[in-house]
Amino acid sequence: MKSTNINTLLQIVALIFLLIIGYLVFSSSSNWRVIKRELDNAQQELKTSKEKVVNAKSELDKFKKEFEKMKAQKDLLIHKRDSLILEFKRKNAKDWQELQQIKDSIKNTNDKLVKDRLILNGLFGIN
Repeated sequence: MKSTNINTLLQIVALIFLLIIGYLVFSSSSNWRVIKRELDNAQQELKTSKEKVVNAKSELDKFKKEFEKMKAQKDLLIHKRDSLILEFKRKNAKDWQELQQIKDSIKNTNDKLVKDRLILNGLFGIN
């Protein structure tokens, strides 16, 4: 009779272990659903972040081109200013040597103006 009681007792203990293991498996499956849902949310957020980075990069490229255009316009204005200053100095020069130096400076400035205009026209797509 003792062996029957021990067998019954062992069967009850084994059944309790099976119930505990079954409960853990079913409760962990709901945890897997939560984990899967969180992973899906993280994947969606990564996709959204990637799109935002791509948009920011394209905006940055546009701003970079605009900056280059503004820089070229600034250079053109500086060279125009220099040209006007040199033209004024040419009109007010006292001797021939000074006049020749100013003439060379005007030629260099005008060459820079032509180059800047070509760069500006290229940036704005004007042929």
